[in-house]
Amino acid sequence: MCQIILRVGLNQMESKKLVRLSLMLALGLILGLVENILPPLPVPGVKLGLANIVNVVVLYSDGFIDSLLLSLARVMILSIFLGSLLSITFYISLSGAIASVTGMSLVYDVFGRDLSPISVSSFGAFMHILAQLLTVSILMNTRDVLYLFPILSLLGVITGIITGLVSSYILKLKL
Repeated sequence: MCQIILRVGLNQMESKKLVRLSLMLALGLILGLVENILPPLPVPGVKLGLANIVNVVVLYSDGFIDSLLLSLARVMILSIFLGSLLSITFYISLSGAIASVTGMSLVYDVFGRDLSPISVSSFGAFMHILAQLLTVSILMNTRDVLYLFPILSLLGVITGIITGLVSSYILKLKL
């Protein structure tokens, strides 16, 4: 009898986590779609990275694996919605997502609570830009795109600070 009660409780907790992560995925998809219809920023290729808010919150609340899986699912689903699955832009987005979540997880694991979500998000944005530029360089067989790294990484860190501020606020709400 005790095993049955424990098993039901565990399933309810797993169900709650699944529902919460599903809602986070839906939010990430909505933010990604909204960002796609917003007018571009003054610098071509630079976006706010609104979906990164979800990655940071999930990284802090559920850990690396859930954050990475959520990010991968978001990239794949968005690329299907936008008609870019397996295109160059898909691989650019995928590399940025993997590098961002991995980088954020590494600095979070190394420094723990000593780093704010703002710092973690900024580092994730930096890694995102680095991975995307390296991917473009490889796919287009040119190093010229790497000359954009200083300005794009600076802009990425600035947008990372913005998304980090929003993430930090959400995490304080303890939703």
